[in-house]
Amino acid sequence: MLNNLVFRSLPYFFVSFFIFFEFTPSYFFENEMIKPYMFFTVLYCWVSNDFKQFSPISLFILCTLYDLIQGGIVGITCLFFLILQYSKRRNFNDLISYDFKETWIKFILSFTMYLFLISLSVIFFSENRIVIKNLAVSFIFSIALFPLFFSMVDKLSLKSRNYNE
Repeated sequence: MLNNLVFRSLPYFFVSFFIFFEFTPSYFFENEMIKPYMFFTVLYCWVSNDFKQFSPISLFILCTLYDLIQGGIVGITCLFFLILQYSKRRNFNDLISYDFKETWIKFILSFTMYLFLISLSVIFFSENRIVIKNLAVSFIFSIALFPLFFSMVDKLSLKSRNYNE
């Protein structure tokens, strides 16, 4: 019973860890803060790997917590992941390719669209300015870290699926 609880709560702890780990200061270039979007990457990996792992209400809570800590407009991340989960549920019955290159390209396109929406919301609804250099470096780091996070999530998801079966 305890193992079942641990394996069921592992994705939530894993994603929550990356929420708080993402907001620890990381300075790379002369005291400029660069933050790769690790929460987005890890949650995208979980949802694309096993969309049944997170319920819509848990996605809502995690993404709202992320948006509140981020300090931006609350709800954009939540809306993005709920639409992503819904599209994964709708495509479940179709023939799906498990090619990693295709998954990586879908991630890059989704991530680009997400950053575009976040940047637009910052431009229109906030007085903050966007530093393109920091955004580009964060974008590149996030895309480069995707294979690492995807393999970690894939192994953890496989272990939890094997345990649950």
